[in-house]
Amino acid sequence: MTTSTAERQSGSVATGLVEYQMRFREILARAAEGGKDAIAASKSYGPFLTISREAGSGGAEVARRIGSRLGWAVLDKELVNGLADDLKLEPRILQLMDESRANWFSETLLNLFNSRLVSQHSYVDLIGKVVSLAASNGRTVIVGRGAHLVLPRTHGLRVRIVAPKINRIESTVSKEGLAPGAAAKHVDELDADRRHFIRRNYQLDVADCSQYDLVVNTGTLGLDSSADVIVRALQLRGFGADSPLSSD
Repeated sequence: MTTSTAERQSGSVATGLVEYQMRFREILARAAEGGKDAIAASKSYGPFLTISREAGSGGAEVARRIGSRLGWAVLDKELVNGLADDLKLEPRILQLMDESRANWFSETLLNLFNSRLVSQHSYVDLIGKVVSLAASNGRTVIVGRGAHLVLPRTHGLRVRIVAPKINRIESTVSKEGLAPGAAAKHVDELDADRRHFIRRNYQLDVADCSQYDLVVNTGTLGLDSSADVIVRALQLRGFGADSPLSSD
C-alpha cells in the first residue's frame, strides 16, 4: 500500500507539532529560570512570523492555516494556557492580563488571591522571554502579545491583519453567536483592549503600519488568499517557506 504525498506531508506536520509541544514545555521552564541568558546563548532567531490582528479579522485562523501549511508551530492561546499550567493557575486568571487593559484594581485583586502573579508588567516580561525563546527555535508563528515589538525585524516577518469593520462584526456574529449590536460592542472592546495593551507596555500605537512588513486585508482577499500572500512574503524574504500555495 503506497502513501500519498499529502499523507506524508500531513504526517510530517503532525510529528513536527508534537515535537514542538515538547520543546515548548522546555521553553517555559527556561523562561521561568531567567530567559535572557538562554536567549543570549542561542545567538540566533528565526525564521519566525508575527501576526498582529484587528478583532474579528480572522488573524488567528490565518495563522493556523499558515502553520498547518508550513509545518510551523503556532503560538496563540497556547502561550497563555502553557504559562497558566506552568504557574499552576487557571487560564482564565492569566486571560485577565493577556492583551487587556489590566489596572491597579484587577492586579491587586489577583495578588490577594494568588501570590504567584505580581502584575501585568511581570506577565508581559515573561511573555516576552517565552516569545524570544520560541523565535530562537525558529519555524514559529506568534499571534499578538506584542511579539512584533519584542523580536528583531531582520530575522522574521511582521504582519498586521485587518478587515472592514462590517466584515469583522459579521465574522463575530457567526463565530460567537452574538447579535449584531453585541458583536459590534465586542469588536470595539477587544480592539480597545489590544490597543491599550500595546500603548501601556510598549508606548506605541498597534495600528501604526510602520511597525509591520506587511498589512493584509482579509475582507478583500479572504483567509486562504491572505495566507498565500504571507507565505509568499516569507519566501521573498528568504525564510525557507517552500510550501505550495492554496488552490483557491
